[in-house]
Amino acid sequence: MIAINDTSRLSELIISNSLEEFKNIIRSGRWLNGQYTEEFSRIFSEFIGVEYCLPVANGTDALEIALRCLSKTSHVANGEVISVANAGGYTSTACQLVGLKPIYIDIDEHNLLMDISQLSEHLSDNTIAVVVTHLYGRAVDVPAVREELDNAGYHHVKIVEDCAQAHGAKINGQRVGSFGDIATFSFYPTKNLGTVGDAGSIVTSNIDIYKLASQISQYGWNGKYNIEIHSSRNSRMDELHAAILISLLPDLDRWNSKRREIYRRYIESSSKDITLFHSLDESNVVHLAIVMVNNRDVFINYMKEKGISTDIHYPLLDVEQPAWDYSNKNSLDKSYAAQDKIVTLPCFPTMSDQEIDIVCDALRNWNND
Repeated sequence: MIAINDTSRLSELIISNSLEEFKNIIRSGRWLNGQYTEEFSRIFSEFIGVEYCLPVANGTDALEIALRCLSKTSHVANGEVISVANAGGYTSTACQLVGLKPIYIDIDEHNLLMDISQLSEHLSDNTIAVVVTHLYGRAVDVPAVREELDNAGYHHVKIVEDCAQAHGAKINGQRVGSFGDIATFSFYPTKNLGTVGDAGSIVTSNIDIYKLASQISQYGWNGKYNIEIHSSRNSRMDELHAAILISLLPDLDRWNSKRREIYRRYIESSSKDITLFHSLDESNVVHLAIVMVNNRDVFINYMKEKGISTDIHYPLLDVEQPAWDYSNKNSLDKSYAAQDKIVTLPCFPTMSDQEIDIVCDALRNWNND
């Protein structure tokens, strides 16, 4: 069965790149807040094009801490955060933890990303931030989001870039993560840049945001054991994960190019009954190979018979999650329409040509009738 993503194929590369570093780290006794975490912060901030990088335990922590920073500095009671509802619930989870209300905006049917033209309709005096999710590896036009906010008179509203699925993507030559006031990354194993467990980071060029995020991620301390900030936490990346990420970062752009090439082959091979998204420039790093089909259950069974794994990212909109009571007065018609048709296909840089050929043949021979 061809997997959606086979992380085991990176095991030998990780071992050969990092085994000596692992030994050095373990022997040093400095397993947290050491030289590898410091080095990763330096090289990743340079890679993104920002001043500061704060390594944390995972991508959800990164989102929560980022929103907590903005909530504390906004001084707005009953703060609201504008986001999409089709991105897996991660922003909504962070909002819930911070005590913010998510306000959902519909998507653009041509790319399944935030419909920026609707943004001004969702703004209010309670809006403190817009979370821009670069979903499936596709970059949202963040400068256009900023322009929309400014034109509506909401210069003070901050932009959070959720880059968990878009490591290395660019807009006009500039990396995502460098446009917003603050940005977050996940390094979960299946990400375009991932480690062998959980890890994440926050990046920004705002020194005040960086200092506040650093405090919140270390119990809210102002000096050791002196807790100054309420509702803080302990969130760190360990030295082993930092060492792995340092070793893999130089390969990221090459791997992203391979992902684009795989998806390009899917586009060229697909039957007329399959909808794909044709933007394959540097703004798309194809974290997930998304297609849209009618009769999705039939298509999934068809692919299974061909020996091809599929998945759905994501089967529920945030407003449908049973744990939350997030009613939404705004229309999400396009989000619902896409949700019923999306399917994820295998796509990862260590896929073999034979595996790609098998997927292409299946796409070519699919007949919705």
